[in-house]
Amino acid sequence: MPAMDLKTKLVETHPGSSQAKSVWTWGVPLFSILALAIILATGSNEALFNFLNLAMSSAGDTWWGNITILGDASLGLLIILPLLGRRPDLVWQLVLAAIFASLWSHGMKEIFSSSRPPAILQAGSFHLIGPMLEHNSFPSGHTTTIFVLAGLLAMQQLSAKLKSLMLALAVVVGLSRIACGVHWPMDVLGGMFGGWLSAVAGVTLGQHWKSGLNVQFQRALAILFTLLATWTMFYYDNGIAGTWAFQFIFCTICLLLSLKGQYRLFTVGHKSI
Repeated sequence: MPAMDLKTKLVETHPGSSQAKSVWTWGVPLFSILALAIILATGSNEALFNFLNLAMSSAGDTWWGNITILGDASLGLLIILPLLGRRPDLVWQLVLAAIFASLWSHGMKEIFSSSRPPAILQAGSFHLIGPMLEHNSFPSGHTTTIFVLAGLLAMQQLSAKLKSLMLALAVVVGLSRIACGVHWPMDVLGGMFGGWLSAVAGVTLGQHWKSGLNVQFQRALAILFTLLATWTMFYYDNGIAGTWAFQFIFCTICLLLSLKGQYRLFTVGHKSI
């Protein structure tokens, strides 16, 4: 089977200009750095948290609880499943980006070891959804994860509308961490910065290092992420009440969308796809 048979496009589109590509590549990290600098210079991190946390609480715990779990790595990274057997290049780029993102998130948490809002603010003075997390605040891991996915799509030749929709979703997931009361605005901006640049690094490296296109490696990933999806469906507790149904549906959809691609992946006979 020819290699290109398994590389179908997600969306038919025309390549953008180099200027547009540059904006999509660097716009988000530049914005996050600028916003971080402004918050630091004005000392407005806590005040901005209080304003946003209160303003967003009117949307309800169910809404924000279900939105925020999209940034949970156990769920968010399952987007790799529908790509299996269809876009091995994107699968490989996502794996590399996830490694960079993990180093960023866990490394910065260890370096800064900063306290979350529940550890600093008086109980009852802000809206809390889910467990009372107190440590390892910067950067937000959920925001990092969702911006890896948004950044990965932004680096592809897809329509600007699709990219914008994914970016908007990533922003809402990032804001959900403030709505849940477990991250400061600076944490969200840090996740935005690190997640997006991790995607840029993963795509850039993946375009030059093709080892991950090996069919055996892609099959191993298929088995691993299928097991992860199954475990997440039935056993994973994300700690937020009222979100299990959405978690189950999300995992089920990812698995169902992967069936055709996985069938092709496990029947192809080439060393790379």
